[in-house]
Amino acid sequence: MTSSSTRLLNLAAALHPLETELDRLPVVGYRPSASNWSPAPAAVLVPILVGEDGGVVLTVRSRALTHHAGQVSLPGGGPQDGEGFPLATALREAGEEIGLPEQRVRPLGLLACCDTITAFRIVPVVALVPASVNLKPNHTEVSETFTLPLDLVLDPDSYRRHEVLRGGDCFEAWSMKSGHRPVWGATAAILREMALLATSGSSTEG
Repeated sequence: MTSSSTRLLNLAAALHPLETELDRLPVVGYRPSASNWSPAPAAVLVPILVGEDGGVVLTVRSRALTHHAGQVSLPGGGPQDGEGFPLATALREAGEEIGLPEQRVRPLGLLACCDTITAFRIVPVVALVPASVNLKPNHTEVSETFTLPLDLVLDPDSYRRHEVLRGGDCFEAWSMKSGHRPVWGATAAILREMALLATSGSSTEG
């Protein structure tokens, strides 16, 4: 069994169940000192392609967007009224952004929530997707998609820690050397959390 296959099995076993109540999930990421911190909810899908050309699908946001233009991200966004959060939100956003058919997705579980400096609390939904799936990026939101090898994503040594000073608060940020485009911020933090689960079976507590 290959290293990536072993780590993927470890990851699947260590994820939080899809039905976990959100207030019971640990929180990683940006932690301000202000007591009135109230980030808005968001969900992302972490699509793991399984098959000969396996890996994790990432997107490059369109440069025409108002927020985070040109950045590498995972498909996702905020919930709509009445939809099941976070799973339905993540699946809908993946369909809208990269044309991923919901019926081709096998959700596995949840990672820890990730708070961002832009005041979002992201709930990542990890899922398996056949490598043969035909993705169709919506170019109003996504300029391109690319796939990072699973061995790279699930290796904790792929990530680098940085200290950032903002508004008098010092907090940690993460980046990843992808060999394609720079992966940093919340996306790198989410992928690193997945790597920690895949290698140790325990996440970073918030």
